[in-house]
Amino acid sequence: MRIIQNSIAAAALCVGATAPLLAWAQSNSIKSITSAQQGSATVLRIQMAKPPTDAPPSFTIANPPRVAMDFKDTDSKLGKNLIEMLNGDVHSVNVVQGTGRSRVVLNLKRPLQFQSAIQGSTIVVSLDQVAAVASAPVSAAPAAFNFAKGDPSLSHALRDINFRRGKDGEGRIVVELSDAQTGVDIKQQGQTIVVDFQRARLPDNLRRRLDVADFGTPVRQIRAFQQGDNARMVIEPQGLREHNAYQSDTQFVVEVKQIKEDPNKTREPARSTAASGCR
Repeated sequence: MRIIQNSIAAAALCVGATAPLLAWAQSNSIKSITSAQQGSATVLRIQMAKPPTDAPPSFTIANPPRVAMDFKDTDSKLGKNLIEMLNGDVHSVNVVQGTGRSRVVLNLKRPLQFQSAIQGSTIVVSLDQVAAVASAPVSAAPAAFNFAKGDPSLSHALRDINFRRGKDGEGRIVVELSDAQTGVDIKQQGQTIVVDFQRARLPDNLRRRLDVADFGTPVRQIRAFQQGDNARMVIEPQGLREHNAYQSDTQFVVEVKQIKEDPNKTREPARSTAASGCR
């Protein structure tokens, strides 16, 4: 059986289902996850078997509030997929194993900004309130954006949207954000992938339709437009495909990869598990 992980949002929404334990040549392991309250901040300590070389790629989901982190070449030694947290603003943590990685999803009681750091064999995640970010003056945004044309209360913005073909033929949509605290909500609607950047301004020059079918990837078209308080990006794929998303600092990336069909099996087109029944 092949497991398709369509998006971080899908894993975050439906992670409560029992996840099969997959075997692969992992280079590290998650041994424990604990939390503590330090002043107004909730601090999680993710204990690894060996010191990690880099902090895991991560991004936020705005509604409901979650933080997702991907640990490459890492398995879980926790013995369970759900960890209840008794203190602080993280009420539970899900750990899902997929092919070649483990995904840690922090289920938050309210929107929080977060920072991660490596301390020996431990990844320390500090989460605190976002009030300071939300109240930041508009003038702190890049000068290239004219917020006077839109809602001046919008506290984030998109700087650029680029499309690239990856080395394995995947389509890579790279979005440059004004700041790392921009909330992102990604979901699948029918055959399209919809990404909402929460309370974000989309400059006029980025409100466009990109026809990228000639690149020979599973992505046919990308549309970006303002949807109320959110900047929305709609990705229209083609054929059998899977998609994954991650964020590194102010760069948000969606990768759409082709699924190679097994001639001895029949399968349905890829679909997101983030259906209404999972919420």
